[in-house]
Amino acid sequence: MYPQISRLMNCPGLIVSCLFAFLLSGSPLLCGSTAAIAVEKGSLPASELSNLETETDQLASRLDQRDARRRLIAIDDELSGHRDPEVSRLREKVLCLLARSLDKNAIQYIRTVFETDTEHRDEAAYALSLYAIQKPSDLAIWRFLIRSLTVVEGDQAVSVMKALTRYRQRATNPRWIRRIILIGLRLPESDQGVSIRLLQHWTNVRPAELLKMKAKATNCEILSAYQNWFRKKWPNELDPAWPKLPEKSRWRYEELKKKLAPLVFDKENVKRGKTVYQKAGCAKCHRKGDVGENLGPDLSDIAGLRQRKELLEAILFPNLELNEDYPSVTVLTTSGKTYSGLMSVGKAGVVQIIDSEGKKSSIEKGDIESISPSRQSNMPVGTLDPLSFQEICDLIAFVELRANSPQAYHRKEGP
Repeated sequence: MYPQISRLMNCPGLIVSCLFAFLLSGSPLLCGSTAAIAVEKGSLPASELSNLETETDQLASRLDQRDARRRLIAIDDELSGHRDPEVSRLREKVLCLLARSLDKNAIQYIRTVFETDTEHRDEAAYALSLYAIQKPSDLAIWRFLIRSLTVVEGDQAVSVMKALTRYRQRATNPRWIRRIILIGLRLPESDQGVSIRLLQHWTNVRPAELLKMKAKATNCEILSAYQNWFRKKWPNELDPAWPKLPEKSRWRYEELKKKLAPLVFDKENVKRGKTVYQKAGCAKCHRKGDVGENLGPDLSDIAGLRQRKELLEAILFPNLELNEDYPSVTVLTTSGKTYSGLMSVGKAGVVQIIDSEGKKSSIEKGDIESISPSRQSNMPVGTLDPLSFQEICDLIAFVELRANSPQAYHRKEGP
């Protein structure tokens, strides 16, 4: 069996979509595709990358031809698995060309990349947005674009939001409305208008209603007004502002993201990372394979769901997004004591609270005055502060280990 097909067997929901789109279309490419393989191959030789880019540019004028589209998919296949900024840039170009072809099998391939190649989900989303701008009627694509809002940045985010404004469908979940505000806050002011237009489309609240006394306002002022509107409408939701690290924090998000992005990890990183995982306190609440407590979200296969930058973001900013399946609460007892943390079921008549250190407290239900949801994650801020950069690399390598595979999620391959 091809190793790619073996890898896909762990994702049965994808088998139908991949095989149906390509095997029935007569294309042999899926059997030779590495898009579903979650391994890293290091840098591609500059000459080979240059040749592939030249060929891609030549194919751009032949998108109406089936063999050209097949070759573009084959080029993307050759590029998959390489962790390199230039490779990502070329993959984005290839996927965008496939999207512009408007061919249904090409679009299905891009969707498969989105689902199976986590680290290139943003490039796939960008390509899908170009297709959606032309054909804003496919609700499945709308859902892909919504899911991409946690990973797209810059021009990719602008294109995705433009596509979402083309749909009649509106997102009503405050989580996604908040995310549009957050994306807008990170964009240059010249690009913030698309965030504002999408917010107006989804909420049916016009900027003029938010700025009643001001005839003209900057995009920054309008986004600030939407922030305040959000806070009043959903007071129990997370604040629509980017969290800030304490001044004393040793590590900064942008710095670490840039350093970690191109790195390829091996088995030694994973081996050391298992120790760091426990040193950093992750094991107190999170199970990873055979390590850790099963109190918070299971991280055994998290790399198949989240990009490296998302993992880093979640560690540094635990209050940026809260897992709805593991809500934090504050319990007030009749004697005036408060307990904050994850709530779990204890023995009959008892509520159990697990704090950020993994300490469990049992409270008799008859002693509880009130239980209220908390907007604070049970995960502490500053998890990475005691760690060296090498230890952070090892920790990420271990977290990215796929528990259903004996290999590291990112491993070096031989020639």
